[in-house]
Amino acid sequence: MRMRELEKASGVGRETIRYYIREGLLPEPARASRNSAFYSDDHVSRLRAIKRLQEERFLPLAVIRSLLEAEDGERWLAPAAFPMLDSMLAARLGAGQERVAISEVIEQLGIDAKVLAEHTATGMITVDAAGTVSTRDVAILRSLKELSDIGFTEDLGFVGDQVRFYIDFIEWVTNQEMRLFFERTAGHVGEARALDMAERGVSAVNDLLSQLRTRALLRKLGERRRVANDNS
Repeated sequence: MRMRELEKASGVGRETIRYYIREGLLPEPARASRNSAFYSDDHVSRLRAIKRLQEERFLPLAVIRSLLEAEDGERWLAPAAFPMLDSMLAARLGAGQERVAISEVIEQLGIDAKVLAEHTATGMITVDAAGTVSTRDVAILRSLKELSDIGFTEDLGFVGDQVRFYIDFIEWVTNQEMRLFFERTAGHVGEARALDMAERGVSAVNDLLSQLRTRALLRKLGERRRVANDNS
């Protein structure tokens, strides 16, 4: 199909399409000549995916590019790279945590059933068929309850899809971390060393992210205040 047909099929303008191609979010079109480009259904599908991720998840293009390229970047999942690391690290990080009845958690934290359903629907927590959650999910619910007590309530839209971006962000960051870790360590350090690096790195990176987020927040607040002062 020609550019005008691609615009109509995707609902995206040609300048944006060309920008996506330059940025690597879309593949180059087939060309019969320098001035003659042809686009496929794959271009339509990818444009619709980009548009959906922007409109529904409010994701930046850098994150969207990584999500779209995921099918080309899963080589780090090959079990040949540190075959024992997965189970050993999971054990150290407490993958087999104690299960707690969700009814007990509701009573303990005083969480509204509707809010709990929202957190389950968005993937914040996972309730199994037996009606139990992991102790890590209990900790997540406790943090969410604290946010609610502070004032981040359902009435203000801080429940459900409005906090889904945290999950999307963590999924993206974790995917990039794991890819980088395996690509840089496999074949360069032994499995015992890689296990130690991975275990200790979780806490260190959590602290790093906290510091970076606080610094960015303070910077943005400063920028906001400067804009207000400039306009006063």
